[in-house]
Amino acid sequence: MHGDYRLDRVVVPSHYDIEIEPDLEAAVFSGSVGIDVEIAEPTSQIVLNSIELDLQTATVSADGVVHIVSVTRDEERERATLSLDSELPVGAARIEIRFAGLLNDDLRGFYRSVYTTDDGTERTIASSQFEATDARRAFPCWDQPDFKATYSVRLVIEDGLMAVSNASEISRETLDSGKIRVSFAKTMKMSTYLVAFIVGDLEATEPVDVDGTALRIIAPPGNMHLTAFALDMGAHSLRFFSEYYDIPYPGDKLDMVAIPDFSFGAMENLGCITYRESALLLDGDKATQAETQRVADVIAHEIAHMWFGDLVTMKWWNGIWLNEAFATFAEMLCVDAYRPGWKRWLAFAQFRGLSQETDALSATRPVVVEVTSPEDANAMFDVLTYQKGSAVLRMLEQYLGEDTFRAGVTRYLKTHAYSNTDTPDLWAALEAESGEPVGEIMNSWIFQGGFPSVLVARVAAGYELNQKQFQYLGGGGRTWHVPVLYRSGGKTGQIVLGADPATIEAGNGLVVNAGGEGFYRVIYEDALFEDIVSRLDELTALERFSVVADLFANVLSGDATAGEYLSLVSRITDEDELDVWATALGGLADLSRIISSNDKGTMESFVVGLVRAKSSELGRDVREGDSDRTKALRGLLLKTLGTLGNDPETIEWARQAFDSRDELDPEVADAVLGVVAGNGTIDDLDRLLAISESATDPQTKIKYLRAATLGPDTAAADRMFTMVLDGSIRSQDTFWVVALLLGNKETGAHVWGLMKENWDATLSAMPILNARRMLDLVQHRSEPEVAADIIAWLETHPIASGEKHVAQKMEQLSVRVALRDREAARLGIELQRFTT
Repeated sequence: MHGDYRLDRVVVPSHYDIEIEPDLEAAVFSGSVGIDVEIAEPTSQIVLNSIELDLQTATVSADGVVHIVSVTRDEERERATLSLDSELPVGAARIEIRFAGLLNDDLRGFYRSVYTTDDGTERTIASSQFEATDARRAFPCWDQPDFKATYSVRLVIEDGLMAVSNASEISRETLDSGKIRVSFAKTMKMSTYLVAFIVGDLEATEPVDVDGTALRIIAPPGNMHLTAFALDMGAHSLRFFSEYYDIPYPGDKLDMVAIPDFSFGAMENLGCITYRESALLLDGDKATQAETQRVADVIAHEIAHMWFGDLVTMKWWNGIWLNEAFATFAEMLCVDAYRPGWKRWLAFAQFRGLSQETDALSATRPVVVEVTSPEDANAMFDVLTYQKGSAVLRMLEQYLGEDTFRAGVTRYLKTHAYSNTDTPDLWAALEAESGEPVGEIMNSWIFQGGFPSVLVARVAAGYELNQKQFQYLGGGGRTWHVPVLYRSGGKTGQIVLGADPATIEAGNGLVVNAGGEGFYRVIYEDALFEDIVSRLDELTALERFSVVADLFANVLSGDATAGEYLSLVSRITDEDELDVWATALGGLADLSRIISSNDKGTMESFVVGLVRAKSSELGRDVREGDSDRTKALRGLLLKTLGTLGNDPETIEWARQAFDSRDELDPEVADAVLGVVAGNGTIDDLDRLLAISESATDPQTKIKYLRAATLGPDTAAADRMFTMVLDGSIRSQDTFWVVALLLGNKETGAHVWGLMKENWDATLSAMPILNARRMLDLVQHRSEPEVAADIIAWLETHPIASGEKHVAQKMEQLSVRVALRDREAARLGIELQRFTT
């Protein structure tokens, strides 16, 4: 046995026969499980996982003998021990257990989700969410990823309800009680966390045949008009990945199910993917490009998992990055192929930046760390697992070449199909295809936290490259094997930069991190940086993005000044790329939060001067031939004028457009909403909430609820916070609502006081696994006294599965406090250089 939580392999399951009968009205369920196991050595005890289940009866049969069993439960270690009257011999055995449990409200295990129909009737769905370690809340099992088995599921339901599981329905039987027993085909060999069962009043689209795989969208009634995009994206993803991996889809059908209450974005249950409604259902006429892209991203991500995660699975939770990082990388490939005009890899740079912000902290962690307990496993689902992991895979792919990388992935999947792997198994497959020392390179990125800056200086022989660890608050002496791509005079080159300096022979016009895909910052010596800035229009969009992002990162670390950043962004007035603008304006938004109130108007004037020309060029109305990204840029600039720029004319236009209720392009409508909400009053709150409540598509519902958190009015913040506590806001949404309220520039400090006063109630209002996320924007509370109070409070008020996340957020907060201390007084003077 490993630690207190990992089971030994004396008894190993091979197949589960599961029958579950939920009572939706009473919020309980009963069930039975028959487990075929192999006994590796004689034993009189069988230990498996179980928590919050009443194990009513149990028997074990072997060699024709039925053994008397006593059951002991250990809720703390989430186990049950079956003690037998005599020793089991080596060989096959069968375990039979009857059990009962509660349909909980925690959005984990087998839980209940409630929705209201158009006529006001409340309906309940029973749904499952088992990752990471919650299958044990629904049926007793060996709840570890390396105990793969097959599953035959039967669900006993009320007549008229729908039942869905991982495999195709194979039979229906009417019982004497009038209920229906629905049986499903045997699954492939897979881990317990991928098992799914869903029961409720649901509707399904007609199945679409995708090269032999039946694809359906399932949702609560009244949503079928929102399924067309998901069907199209799902079909594209199935075909894309079957071809990319060179392996057929491993399931016998694919249902994608929208659940009204869901703690994550989606869950990759084989053949039965579950989603938040906003991540699957979409009104294409109302959705912005970002909203549409998110649905595409999530669908592609989950379907990528059918191979990378479901067919081949990590051995233990320390390797969860193998699942999530690759699926994130693969979703970008798939969506980029689906809509090349979205420039998905350029947009991905913003997600990479989120992980770099965490990875530049002393409180970062390696992508792969030791995992002992269920709480440890749940803490692994963060930006380092997803965004850093996928970003370093993209860096490696660009270094090895796309075809070579793809061949390595296919080798890995075919070699380890239906089994479990560790990180070295992926490196071995990539090394076999590339001949490169992939393990040596990548272990430095996966098994240690942080990342470097690559320093570039001119020397007699060309250019010298060196590296140092990039950390906001200094320190850190780690080094990496850095795959560096560079370009000069139209010629490209690549090296792996190690701990020692390296010299490259190149001419004028050097660009380091050519293509902009490296997971590192680039710091040029002064003359070289001036040359780069003078040639911004010669760089690719992703390279321009990196120049801006790298400089602001150095402003946060104190290695560059805000004045230098203002000088750089003042040069992008003619920029056409959405993501370059987004990162530039993101840095200005950070600076606007720490500037003296006396200089606020100067900052607003700078912002208006920066974006006015491009915004005027794009106008307020859609033009023939506008791409999706052009429309999105129009919306971003209009919103910036009316919020960060506080431009009276834009605010007045937005108010009139909002009040007129005229139909607008979705991007313009989103900008109007942002401007009105950001300048709103308590009187606006009722309207925003009413529109959210009556919305017929999930994106509108979410965006108006989000808008309700943005106003500068303290009374509005009070009301929103009360709605979190009294259950008016769904528990799945409470963590991000609180995060936005806490991050609100005007009212966030007040909201922090409310959180302290109602700490236990606030935590109780959100799913346990999401509670730490309410601090996602806490770095915006950089007012010194408020920041000190937050840090002191959280030292004595821990959050479940949140120790590392809280430490990271507190360090991010300290970084912003230091930024305020350095720049607040002089920022106004620097701004005057550009506004006078």
